[in-house]
Amino acid sequence: MARILLTGATSFTGVWIAQALNEAGHQVIAPLKRAQGDYAGLRLDRVARLKAVAEVTFETPFGSPAFLDLLKTAGPLDILAHHAADIPGYRNADYDVAAGVTRNLGGAGPVFEAAAKAGVRGIIATGTGFEDAAGGLAVSPYGLSKKLTNDGFRHLALWRGLAFGRFMINGPFGPLEEGRLVWSLFQAWFAGKAGVVRTPDYVRDNIPVVLLARAYAELVAEMLQTPKLDRVCRPAGYVGAQGDFALRVAGEASVRLGRECAVERLAQTDFPEPYLVANTEPTLTRPWDETGFWDAYVDYYREVEARGLLTALA
Repeated sequence: MARILLTGATSFTGVWIAQALNEAGHQVIAPLKRAQGDYAGLRLDRVARLKAVAEVTFETPFGSPAFLDLLKTAGPLDILAHHAADIPGYRNADYDVAAGVTRNLGGAGPVFEAAAKAGVRGIIATGTGFEDAAGGLAVSPYGLSKKLTNDGFRHLALWRGLAFGRFMINGPFGPLEEGRLVWSLFQAWFAGKAGVVRTPDYVRDNIPVVLLARAYAELVAEMLQTPKLDRVCRPAGYVGAQGDFALRVAGEASVRLGRECAVERLAQTDFPEPYLVANTEPTLTRPWDETGFWDAYVDYYREVEARGLLTALA
């Protein structure tokens, strides 16, 4: 068993990562940025799920005095898993790269120094395929900011003799998500309409979140076994056209909901992003309960619709 300090644990993927680490036998300490009363709706659901698998502290943002105190008082730690990021407006074409890097690298030096003193053996930082999908170039200003931030994390870790892993995420989907492509599809289906896919020709990598989380736990195990580890982990899921992925979801949903789940694929004539953005380390070929995953996924949307939350979030 290892003791792992995991930031960003109330995000959609963060909760699943915490659960996978717990199931692997590790003890998870999850410092959260906000006060307990700031969470509501689906985010509060995720906090409740997190509390079942981790030791949670509130108002402890990365780099803050409270965070540094936690590193000193939490007892021996093995891995600092930095999954949190401050990325307001990340979809905007005018995203401020320098400001993003400054925000996300802020306080990292003292944090990594304190982590090393606390016995931490390695750092894992979360990245995105948009950091280098365009022939090694970042796809967007946000992608560039993530690349520069994670390059900075890598140097700060290796300078201190710590192992480093960059965990690249593309297109996670599953229960506890909100506001993604599939969210818009279910909004349309429960309203009796066809779900619309506006960029059906892009080839993307949509990975079931349970497999993503399992890959994260495997990276932790690899880091614990390899003191000088320095690598990029790229777990892949369903790689294919977005239109085809929407049809896959529609087929799974239709069977379970007992209703037609039509998909309208708009003609795509604009390609401002790379045609292909995908990871390279397959996860679907490993044993997993695919039917059970789709059952839980559709049940999640059935519950969200029943609670009136599906239409509340555009």
